[in-house]
Amino acid sequence: MQNDSRKPESEQAGWYALKVFYNRVEHVREQIQGLVDEFFIPHRLISSLMFVRTTPDRLEKIRHDRYELLKVYTRPGEKVPCVIPDRQMDAFIFVTTMEDRKLTLLDPVQVDFKSGQKVRVTGGVFEGAEGYIKRIKGDKRLVVCIEGVVAVATSYIPSVYLEKMDNDA
Repeated sequence: MQNDSRKPESEQAGWYALKVFYNRVEHVREQIQGLVDEFFIPHRLISSLMFVRTTPDRLEKIRHDRYELLKVYTRPGEKVPCVIPDRQMDAFIFVTTMEDRKLTLLDPVQVDFKSGQKVRVTGGVFEGAEGYIKRIKGDKRLVVCIEGVVAVATSYIPSVYLEKMDNDA
């Protein structure tokens, strides 16, 4: 479901990240089901993280009604909820739902992922994924990051499967 630029900003749906406390992700998911268009819960990576696609108005209702159970990720130094671009979210969902069990969770604050070369994977299990290439423990890995929230690195990807992209893309 893409944003409709003809709608007021308060009615345009976007992706947001929520930190859910007290191991209550499933409870919160059930409680807010009617207020969101989509969910993504990366259970195998972080059990307290939930992504929702909803409008700013509905997000504010979720924040208000479930305040003690969750926190909405905001831009560093701000109180404004951080909207996650569809392209970043698509890449994150794609990589984290693959069967590769060698994903490595990284600290998104310490990873300067933008200093790496932006690439598209052209073969193998991650074919089609986009992110930044980084050397981790001597291996070239694809890093997919949702800035300020989470970053993951795939297992080794051979150079033959990497296509350079414009870092501004």
